[in-house]
Amino acid sequence: MLDQTSGELREEDGEVLGLDLWPETQAAITVIGTQGLEVILAVPTSHETEAVTRLSGWMDGLTVTPVLSDLTAVSVGTAFSGLSGADAATALVSTDRRIRGEAAKSGLQPAPHATILPMMMRGEAPDAVRMLGPKEVLTRLALNADVIPMQFQPTNGGEWALIALVADYVQVSAVMKGVTINPLPYDPMIEDLVWARIDQDSPQAREELAKRKILHAEPGQVLIALAPGEDAQALNVHGAHGHSELLMPSPQLMKPAIRDSLDSDAIDPTSLPEDIFEPVKEVVIGPNVQRILRPTATAVTASYESDLNRYTGVTALDANGPIVSRHSAHPDNRRAETQLLNDLNAIGYCAYRHDFAHAGTTHSNIVADLPGTGILRIRSQVLERYRKILRDNPLPKRLKPFEHEMRELIDSEWFRDDNFSQMTDTEIRYRIEEVFRLRPWYPWWNGHCTIAGFGADLVIVGCHLDSTAVCERGYSPSTDPAPGRDDNGSGLAGVLSIARYIWSLRGKLTHTVRFCFFNAEESGLIGSKAYAAKMKSLKAPIRAVICMDMIGYNSDPNRIFEIHAGYTDPAIRDLSLWLTPYVRDAAAAYGQLAPAQIYAGTIRCHAPDRSVCDGAINRSDHAAFHEQGYPAILVSEDLFANLDLEPDAEPNPNYHRSTDTHVDLDYARDIVCAVTQAVVNLAR
Repeated sequence: MLDQTSGELREEDGEVLGLDLWPETQAAITVIGTQGLEVILAVPTSHETEAVTRLSGWMDGLTVTPVLSDLTAVSVGTAFSGLSGADAATALVSTDRRIRGEAAKSGLQPAPHATILPMMMRGEAPDAVRMLGPKEVLTRLALNADVIPMQFQPTNGGEWALIALVADYVQVSAVMKGVTINPLPYDPMIEDLVWARIDQDSPQAREELAKRKILHAEPGQVLIALAPGEDAQALNVHGAHGHSELLMPSPQLMKPAIRDSLDSDAIDPTSLPEDIFEPVKEVVIGPNVQRILRPTATAVTASYESDLNRYTGVTALDANGPIVSRHSAHPDNRRAETQLLNDLNAIGYCAYRHDFAHAGTTHSNIVADLPGTGILRIRSQVLERYRKILRDNPLPKRLKPFEHEMRELIDSEWFRDDNFSQMTDTEIRYRIEEVFRLRPWYPWWNGHCTIAGFGADLVIVGCHLDSTAVCERGYSPSTDPAPGRDDNGSGLAGVLSIARYIWSLRGKLTHTVRFCFFNAEESGLIGSKAYAAKMKSLKAPIRAVICMDMIGYNSDPNRIFEIHAGYTDPAIRDLSLWLTPYVRDAAAAYGQLAPAQIYAGTIRCHAPDRSVCDGAINRSDHAAFHEQGYPAILVSEDLFANLDLEPDAEPNPNYHRSTDTHVDLDYARDIVCAVTQAVVNLAR
């Protein structure tokens, strides 16, 4: 199944222009293809059959076929009944455990990730284990293709713990290297792992955990296996800010976060041909520099209240009136996605969806870019001509006409070589995209999107768009109200405010500012994890990530706010600490908020020592980027315990309830202004 762990379509205005498979999926397909097995990529889509099936041949031995876009109403067996040999000799790969469960019932062999296929081809099944040992030993073990990591973090005892799917022989090798192996007794082919956080002992938490399959426990959290029909959202065992965290096979997890961009400090503009590239003229901001460095609250947040009201059910969101909930299981969640696209496009952005599978349906993160100028850019006529070639013939079958068009496009000695005429169609495409540094972490094929310049990194501004009221007994996510005004309507309206303001700076920032509205955060950080893993696989040049989650609850005059850089891996924590002064100093310059409380701990705990503890570790969307090795921080209201001489913390009493309907507008606006200035300074 084409989903967040395998790849995605290139689409423009509903038209399929191409296909991208992540490198790990490509490698697995290549391995099994050499053994003569048939590889079918099933694309959940509502597009015309021809638009999808013409992608066949994108890789040697790969057949592409469309299937129903939503498999909740029909069994997997029915959906795949037309495929030849769809029986016990057929493995069905999907990240969605509900689909895998249906596959097992239909007589297929399910698998959660394509990288398991070579192992299955040998007649083996991976074991789920938790391995304990030195960081460097486990890192070397993970270089083996038969080790598929799911989580890698230090333990309180000084060792590191790797949760992974591994082959038998790898376990033998690990034991010989002194690694301790603890089997995890669940079926990884149809079940998923989830960490359930336990902040406080309560009858409700005990009752909930008694129903679950607990595989491992440690202070503050338990590792649980979820069957195909179970939902991580139902694990209501937390008391403070936080919830469950879903673990999925992530083969790129332990690889370094290599930035695939041209370093603006090292690039030699004279080394690239002038007929393709042109330098970016230095932008002089002029007398308005102070206004840009410190925008007024009015300039940044003029629409904050109206946006907050629309997305939290106070006023009409669209022609169908107010929404009731943004929970990923509620029909209004899709309305929120669509309206965010509409709002961003109305501002002028090229907004698009990043789809992912969850609970038998397709959900979307909403993404929009303000492209950075970088220091060099592809000449517009070159890029537009190449886009036209792609639209006219996404996967050309004839070499000569395509070669002719490419020679018209680039009539340069630099691009000519003796091998050009010997290249296959796919190799030519790769060569062009390699030369132009065109990567699928930026939708350059979309004619509505202005491409960023060379040397433009990504500054991500994120929030989660969904809501929940799971702390209420009997809560039904698909029908019951969950206005989520603070969690996280406050952050959503904040990111939308920044997007409205920063549009005025187009063409003036070196780095690309990317606005991300992540979905299904309340169900286990699913949307942001899918997105961060994609960015890691594609070597996206992420410079910084700033997320806002719950920035609106304030009931006293102290106006305390928090910046969370903490993470279990001290190296990632240190990378993230680099970002905190940008927000701290911006807030201090405005002078409206109390000094920022900066969390730099490596232990997830609620004690007031912020150099040791950070209660937000692994608990919001910034954690998905920490996990992949990127610098990221979370900005929030005063959620966690303060020092003895400080005012008491103010956790929102309406957290995850239908009564989450209040936001201190002035307080939230001031936090948004500080983040805005930080983002501008990071992107300059």
